[in-house]
Parts: sequence; structure tokens; C-alpha cells
Amino acid sequence: MKGRPDIDFFTSVKAKELTFGKVPEKKVRYYGEPDHETEVEVERENIPEDPEAGVTYRDVTVDWSVAQRIVHPIEERDDAEEKPRQEDENRQER
Repeated sequence: MKGRPDIDFFTSVKAKELTFGKVPEKKVRYYGEPDHETEVEVERENIPEDPEAGVTYRDVTVDWSVAQRIVHPIEERDDAEEKPRQEDENRQER
């Protein structure tokens, strides 16, 4: 991520025991205008990334953090203009 995030969010969930009757569907979507850059980190303790139905997991911790930076339209234009310049400079160096 380029620059500091505009949103920096963290949450943590703990359980002594956790049993899924049905395996949960994991789906997170990030959308909106203007565009954005998103970094997500998930740390699990005593539970796999893909848990199984009917299995009891004990002393579970799941930490979830997301950092998101809004990309303003003028920044997108600046980045688009910078890329061809860098490619031209690389060609000239050869």
C-alpha cells in the first residue's frame, strides 16, 4: 500500500469451544468510489483456515485487520502518466 491508510480496523474473536454445524462461507468484498487499495490480514489460533463441520475447536482466537487507502482520481491519473515515463526510461537505459 502506498501511503498511510485512511481506514485501519482491527477486531479479535475468542471462543473456549466452537463447533460448526455447517462450514461457513467466507466472502468479503470491498467496493466503492473512488477506488481504493486494501490490505487484509487474518491470524488464526487453534482453528484451520478451512474448518470442518462437526469438529469442535478449543481455545480459538481469530484476529482480523484491514487497512484501506482511498485512491483519489487525480492519483490514478498521475500513476497512469508515470508508468509510460518509467517504461521509456527503461528502454533508453538498454
